[in-house]
Parts: sequence; structure tokens; C-alpha cells
Amino acid sequence: MKIAGFYSGKKGKKRPNRRPLLLAVLLLASFAAGMLTHRAISRPPQPDAGLSYIEDIPVYTDFLPEGSRARPGEKREIKYLVIHETDNFSAGATAAAHNSFIHQNADAQENIVSWHYTVDDHEIYHHLPDDETAYHAGDQMKRNGGNKNGVGIEMCVNEDGNYEQTLINTEKLCARLLLEYGLGPKALRKHEDFSGKVCPARLIGDGRWEEFCTAVEQRYVELKAAR
Repeated sequence: MKIAGFYSGKKGKKRPNRRPLLLAVLLLASFAAGMLTHRAISRPPQPDAGLSYIEDIPVYTDFLPEGSRARPGEKREIKYLVIHETDNFSAGATAAAHNSFIHQNADAQENIVSWHYTVDDHEIYHHLPDDETAYHAGDQMKRNGGNKNGVGIEMCVNEDGNYEQTLINTEKLCARLLLEYGLGPKALRKHEDFSGKVCPARLIGDGRWEEFCTAVEQRYVELKAAR
């Protein structure tokens, strides 16, 4: 059955000029396709990077329950990565142990704390979606603050852990998150920057904050070049 050019008018009657209508339809289709392509290219970053591995480091996602006191659930713009140390030097105070702690205290009546990642020398735990606020920076919910706009990252300092490897793992996590969220090395912050508390204490005390930032930047540049 021949469909192309089908016309149902009477024989001998002049066919209407369909070309302007056809051109208009084609233009609209082209515009719509262009808009969809533009949206696919320019859409904002995903609200959560959804990482399961960073190189050879496993990332275990175990979010706090929705509606718990430690998970306010407020969506926000990510502006910073806020670096902490747990200050828990006990043997066995690993990322997994802190994941258990944060879950056990998710509905504490006082001293509510929460953060997004805990890093040790061999693995990472992910406690909250990155695009949700948390209670880690000690600045309440100030506009452009650490709680309001920062991803909280805790580094383990347990005596039976390898602190240097924990630093390396944290550098890798930070570089990846900076890239995922279209930030840059200047988005790195210390807990101290928001509350005045000396944290990450060992990193600051050893005078290694700038060294850490430089290492993150180098990894970030390498990741960006590889994409």
C-alpha cells in the first residue's frame, strides 16, 4: 500500500501546498531533539555519586534510616568537602565500627551527630546521601556552612590502623567527589574552618593540611585528564 504522498481530494482539484506545514513540523521536531540533547549534556551532577569502589577501595553504602533524628533529610547544594578525624584512637575504631556507632545513635536525644563518609586504611562507609544536610561541622545550619553545604568525611585514627594509608584513601575519595560534583580543590575545608575546633587534629598538628590538599589536587587533575 503506497502511503507516501497520499491525497484524498477529488480528481482534478488542485492539491493544497503542504510544504510550509511539513517544514514547520520538521523544525519543531529538530528543536525538540536539540533541547533533549542540550538537557542530556548540561544537566546538573547526580545528587549522589553512588560509588561502590574507588580504585581498589570498597565503598559500602549503609544509609541512616529516613526520618531518624540524625538524618534531617534536607536537600541542599554541595559546596564543600569537610575533612574530620574521629579522634577515636582505640584499637578496632575502624570505618565499620563508626558505621555501627552512627546507626546505634541515629535517634539519640542529645548530641546528635551525623556525617557522610568514614574512611580507614582499607575501606570506606557511606552513611548519608551526599545531597542531604548532616550534623558534623558544629555550625548549626548556617547558610553556606559546613552542615548546610558540606559533605562530611571522617578519617579513622585507630591505633591499630595505618594512618598514612587512611590519608591516601581519603585523598582518592575527595578527588573523585570533587570531580563528580563539579567542584575543585578549593572546595576542601577543615572542620576547624566552620567551628574553630582543631579538627582534623593530627593533620593540623603535624602541619600537613597543605600537603593533603596538594595530594588531592594532583589526584583530581589526573582523574579529570583521564575523562
